[in-house]
Amino acid sequence: MKKRIKLVQKFLQDKGLYSGAIDGIAGPVTMAGLARVKGLNRRWPKTRQLTGFIQVIAKEQGIDAGPVDGLWGPMTEGAFEQLDYLARYGKVQPGWRPDEIVVPNPHKWPLQHSREFQHYFGERGTALTMIDLPYEMKLSWDLRQRVRRMTCHEKVSGSLVRVLQKVRDVYGDDEISRLRLNHFGGCYNDRKVRNGGLWSMHAWGIALDFDPGHNRLNWGRDKAAFAHPDYDEWWKCWEEEGWISLGRKRNFDWMHIQAARLPE
Repeated sequence: MKKRIKLVQKFLQDKGLYSGAIDGIAGPVTMAGLARVKGLNRRWPKTRQLTGFIQVIAKEQGIDAGPVDGLWGPMTEGAFEQLDYLARYGKVQPGWRPDEIVVPNPHKWPLQHSREFQHYFGERGTALTMIDLPYEMKLSWDLRQRVRRMTCHEKVSGSLVRVLQKVRDVYGDDEISRLRLNHFGGCYNDRKVRNGGLWSMHAWGIALDFDPGHNRLNWGRDKAAFAHPDYDEWWKCWEEEGWISLGRKRNFDWMHIQAARLPE
């Protein structure tokens, strides 16, 4: 909610209706500014007025947030994300098409489940190694547990360390924590794909999951945290090394990253 209020204060300020601090606190000065907005029902409760103003601004910017009813739903949430991008970067968020995301393949990692794949990585559960992580992580299912080492396939180990070191260099420890880039959901796991008969890339130790609580399996770009612009550099770190995001390429399972190509 604090993030929403800050955005409201920013756009109220742009309209000359607010001169206070951008502090995420909906105090009397913020509410007085909202009271001067045309098309907003002043009899609504505070939270509904804040949401209604976001919808008003979205409409002014040509962003579809649904009706100005002060009710928070998927359309309003999507509009909020676009307005947040506009406030941060001064421009509307560019459109997104998965086929426009071209990931290089510097290590010549093969197509998943292909004959070449079997030859390259061998039998699942073999050629595993342990790596030291460039920054400490937490188990996503028990954040009290710290992770300093990880099991993965030896053919991706060097690349994996380089990616995570670059993530630390780019973001720093504080941002890593804020964005939950240290919420580790697992790497090697000898299991099949959820709801499927094929073996998961985790069974070879060439896939990782991060922050599953905010990037759930069936969530698309409208909900997944990793689809937000704050994570653009995160994806750049991975994709420069040839790692594939299911979220970026298929718009589901945004938690999942793998060192194998996907069929076109």
